[in-house]
Amino acid sequence: MKVTMKTACLGAVLLLGMGASVPQCGSLSARDFVQVNISGFDTADDAVDKNSYSYAMEYFQADGADTGHVYIGTGNNIGGLIGYYIDTLMNGGSPDDLLDAPIRPPEIRRYRPDLGPKVWEKVFDYRDVETDPDFRTIGFRFMCTVNLPDGEGGTQKWLYTATQGEVSVLWRSRTGNYGDWEQVFELETPGNSIRWIAQLDGLVYLAVAYDSFGATPPPGEVWVSDDGVNFRPINQDGFGNPDNRGVQAIIDYNGWIYAGTKNDVTGFEIWKIRPNEAVDGGFEFVKVVDNGGPSAHNENAGMPIVFKGDLYYGTQLYVAGVNPTSGNGFQGCDIIRIDENDNWETVVGPNSISRYESGFNHFTNAYLWWMEEHDGWLYASTFDQGTMLAGLLDNPSEIFGLISQLQQKGLDPTTILVDLVENLFDIEDAYRMTRAGGDIYKSFDGKQWYPVTRDGLGDPRNYGWRTMVSSPDGGLYIGSSNPTTGTQVYRGTTFPK
Repeated sequence: MKVTMKTACLGAVLLLGMGASVPQCGSLSARDFVQVNISGFDTADDAVDKNSYSYAMEYFQADGADTGHVYIGTGNNIGGLIGYYIDTLMNGGSPDDLLDAPIRPPEIRRYRPDLGPKVWEKVFDYRDVETDPDFRTIGFRFMCTVNLPDGEGGTQKWLYTATQGEVSVLWRSRTGNYGDWEQVFELETPGNSIRWIAQLDGLVYLAVAYDSFGATPPPGEVWVSDDGVNFRPINQDGFGNPDNRGVQAIIDYNGWIYAGTKNDVTGFEIWKIRPNEAVDGGFEFVKVVDNGGPSAHNENAGMPIVFKGDLYYGTQLYVAGVNPTSGNGFQGCDIIRIDENDNWETVVGPNSISRYESGFNHFTNAYLWWMEEHDGWLYASTFDQGTMLAGLLDNPSEIFGLISQLQQKGLDPTTILVDLVENLFDIEDAYRMTRAGGDIYKSFDGKQWYPVTRDGLGDPRNYGWRTMVSSPDGGLYIGSSNPTTGTQVYRGTTFPK
């Protein structure tokens, strides 16, 4: 009998009944991904506005349209902002000084392969909303499709997106076309950020966190709307715990909205929410997970997905894997999964069912940044701070300059070490040493995981994969975080390219 991929996979499936490991049939490997954008989308535009992150991604097909598109909202000049924040705070600056940060306006683009293999059409430019030097918005942080009543007994689809910046604004569009966007909501408290949007039983929920550097933020919040326009808060006290300083991500599961918090004191919590007229306030809140799940160092429950009947949450350790406020640092991300009875187990992390330790055995994987199902497989992507560590190894005087500042200067015993390290490493050596570049892993069952890439798909400057979306065109689209050469977008498919 001629052995084909189909028969090989069938045979492997039969072997599963005898305890064999599942093969990677039908899943994507690194060689299946092809870059489908110019880095930063547009050379001239990127030179000015620094399209660093594919911050938000969604496939959207408008009502009545013949086809849909993959949309991406950018995060801009992220490297410049991080550098400015760190320099300001390390030199005794106050949070008010951060208002002078080098903000560049974000944009939304959609993929137009009908016009060319790397054409991304601009459909929203925040330069139309804010003008230099009064830019206040750095990115479109989240994007999703929301179904709302059309007034005639049916529903209509809207593309929603939320911004991050000095204020957080909620926008929407029926078509996704340029000029066809309307503002529907704005948070009044400066610094608040709409991190996530979810919908269940006709209600639209918003997860709200406070983006703060150097100041203690207020508790996280949850807002809700019956019509997608008029929002009201249903929880503004971090579920009764002021250390829950952000609601990072929400998702509908098993008839509830599940919400993961940011808590750098005792570790994240996960709560579930549903309307209940019998309780004060009209909504019921039940705690499901606390103390960071596997580890109190798990500050954020920041990435949820429902896969094969279970709810998965990926964790993140802020900021960039080292939190100067909590003292947490240099620990990889974890993944937990919750069943319909709210029992949870560790998928990646201490004593995990996958036998992977935190960060998929790599401590520099500080964020589990995104998870996406594609063709029956679950893909999980990371932010790998190895890229940043490599940069420090290449410029060791920056490390010791920072140490010197922390020690309030005085005698500097590090000169010999600086000379030694400067003569040992160049940047390419440092990338290899730190295994730099964002990782992607995949799993068929949530237990056995296989690496797709561990080096940013060959470019260690892609220090993380911020977003992914599975498209009806058969492709898995992934967008990188790359402040050096601009965000890169890849399409992965097992079909002929």
